[in-house]
Amino acid sequence: MTSSIIKRTSLLAALLLTTPALAGAPSSASASAAACTQLKEELVKHAQEQGINLNQEQISTLASDEATIAATNIAGFENIPDTEYAKGVDVAFVYIDSPEAGVPAGHYRVNVQANPEDIKVGRYTATATLFDKDGKEVAKRATRVETFGTPLKSAAYGSPLRVGLQQQTINDWNIQRFRGTVTLIMVRPWGVLVLDLFNSYTEVFYGW
Repeated sequence: MTSSIIKRTSLLAALLLTTPALAGAPSSASASAAACTQLKEELVKHAQEQGINLNQEQISTLASDEATIAATNIAGFENIPDTEYAKGVDVAFVYIDSPEAGVPAGHYRVNVQANPEDIKVGRYTATATLFDKDGKEVAKRATRVETFGTPLKSAAYGSPLRVGLQQQTINDWNIQRFRGTVTLIMVRPWGVLVLDLFNSYTEVFYGW
């Protein structure tokens, strides 16, 4: 069991940090492209209505029977040092539509905050809060951060700042039941942020 978890964790880490965002493909490729385009346009529109400036070229989408997701980072996030997590940082803007997510379908601003004493070079936990268009707190989500001692070079992970979406199914130790998870991965020069949009068991799935 332990060996299986380690292998799966290593494989997923490689996927999340080295591949483009994944999207479930409907029966028609043209329909899929149109749906992704619409998701991106609506994400930008709703962000603009809230006065939020997005990195539009970083928008990623996921569309499947289990979830419809669109997400990107908020412009300027790449310039904020990880020490600012102590105050809380608006990191992303997302659209979520999935029963597994535990939140109403809609667009959300994501703010990440960590305890000052936890922030360090290395891995630590933080909390992401989802806010709706009215500024109302809708949910909190588990978040993992890894801060690097020296900034990444572009060649190390491809683009030093991007968003990736990965959909997986994990066993919650009850053989009879599995739960899907969608994670938002943000890679930038100072580190990596992994946000679990479904609030699944990240400590088991990722091994940290």
